[in-house]
Amino acid sequence: MREITRELVSTLLPPRPKTSHKGDFGRVLVLAGSAGYSGAAAFCALAAVRGGAGLTRAGVPEVIWNQVAAQAPECMCFPLPCDREGRLSAGALDWALDNAGRSDVTVCGPGLGRSACLETLVGALTALDKPLILDADGINNLRGHILNCPLVLTPHEGEFARAGGGLGDGREAGGEAFIKKVPCVLVLKGHRTLVFAPGEETRENTTGGPGLSKGGSGDVLAGLIAALTAQGLRPFDAATAGVYLHGLAGDICEEEIGERGMTASDLLLAIPKALRQTGG
Repeated sequence: MREITRELVSTLLPPRPKTSHKGDFGRVLVLAGSAGYSGAAAFCALAAVRGGAGLTRAGVPEVIWNQVAAQAPECMCFPLPCDREGRLSAGALDWALDNAGRSDVTVCGPGLGRSACLETLVGALTALDKPLILDADGINNLRGHILNCPLVLTPHEGEFARAGGGLGDGREAGGEAFIKKVPCVLVLKGHRTLVFAPGEETRENTTGGPGLSKGGSGDVLAGLIAALTAQGLRPFDAATAGVYLHGLAGDICEEEIGERGMTASDLLLAIPKALRQTGG
């Protein structure tokens, strides 16, 4: 197992030439949110922006569109049809799949909810030949679909168990067994987050502390990994750099604010500082 270090992350971050423009740094699509969970969509989309993505689109249920658009003005936010519970409905599928096909990476799941329609959406996204990051309800709606895309899963231990993972023999053994069944990049979140991928040496993160144990932190991580993927990193390297930078931003917040009072909004503001410390 290889420890993720600042030096490693510094070698992974892509350069940003002075002659570049927004089209050079990738297009991220965020499919997230439901009634009562506007913050999850906003945190994820804003993390993609803070992580350096050139353009970020967010497709959200129309019942929360005003809230997300106001929280994330740097993103292009689109209101999509939703069901009675405020979750994306079948009427949103064509828009979501069309925009996923025109994006460099899609991140799906934060605050999304669970339904038969969302299972269909996740299954259709996995059939596209585009990088896909599934977090939270994106994972819960996966339901054994055939995976044709470069896939990143970012579960906490409960979501990992619901996806069919086991931790009886420990986190490292459980993650290695899982990627043999589901060929993906697996980000197994928790103390010393582990990043797995078929054919790769497992990587272990050492940044981050208890201040990250708060709602919204995982949404930020998913958006940050998406941003790095959009900028051209391999999904395994994007996940590696993402967990390190996310944890480092948390460390910065703990030092400046304190672990009890820091929030996901503070974490977003600390991402540029974390990037600067690693040469990004």
